[in-house]
Amino acid sequence: MGKSLKKQNDTYLSSFLGSPTRIFILMILMIVILFPFYWLASNAFKVEQDYFAKPPVLFPVRSTLNHFYDIFVKHGAFKALMNSVAIASFTTVFTLIIGSLASYSLVNGMLPGKIKKVLASWFLIQKMYPAVVVAVPVFFVINKLHLMDSVFSLVLMNTSFNLPLVILLMIGFYTEAPYEVEEQGMLEGCNLFQRYFFITTPMVKSGLVAVGMLTFIATWNEFLYAVILTIKDAKPLTVTISGFITDKGLLWGPMAAMGCLVILPVLILMWFMQRDFVSGISAGALKG
Repeated sequence: MGKSLKKQNDTYLSSFLGSPTRIFILMILMIVILFPFYWLASNAFKVEQDYFAKPPVLFPVRSTLNHFYDIFVKHGAFKALMNSVAIASFTTVFTLIIGSLASYSLVNGMLPGKIKKVLASWFLIQKMYPAVVVAVPVFFVINKLHLMDSVFSLVLMNTSFNLPLVILLMIGFYTEAPYEVEEQGMLEGCNLFQRYFFITTPMVKSGLVAVGMLTFIATWNEFLYAVILTIKDAKPLTVTISGFITDKGLLWGPMAAMGCLVILPVLILMWFMQRDFVSGISAGALKG
């Protein structure tokens, strides 16, 4: 009965997806998803008069590169880009190293089962409170340590806030890794770290890629601690773009150009990593 119903549903879904209705729905969804990106990109090349034109200029005839020139020459976009790349990259690397070690230890370590559950619950609790709750204490601690306006301070904070989620997600991947392979490694004389590094972790590579991408994107978009802990030298793109909101109004052109600069690296990264990312997310969903 259940198999027959599932087969009927699959047949109906296949016929629906192969119909003109599918093409129409996909086109509507594509327009809804892509139009904001097009609007942002077109605003980055518009001349100033076109921003307030009525009706709105959807396809600008006049274009300019002055906005990109302004953000790189006058607003330090290149330095902000390098800061964002450094912060997101180092945070992702440190978080994956520490998180994978911690999650593997919780799954295959010698801790009693109750302690493992308590630790897993504690990591979950860490994700329940908003980051702004500890913003003031963090500011005073970082200031006392003389780490204000440094890339290291932002890497430290982003690592600490992303770590609980990474550990929770990686616990699921390590739990589903076949333990028989580890037992074979034990028979060959591998210690705990060797089994982690050479046997189990390669089997959950897709999970590492998926979790790493989530960490990178979350760090790339982080604003709260970036604006609290930076003054000038370590400002990432998220803080720099907020500077285009002035008391005299919005700088539409430079803000749109900077918005393109914020989005483009993540889009390129996702384009190249999409297969591993989808594979990791799908594996996590199946294991859940």
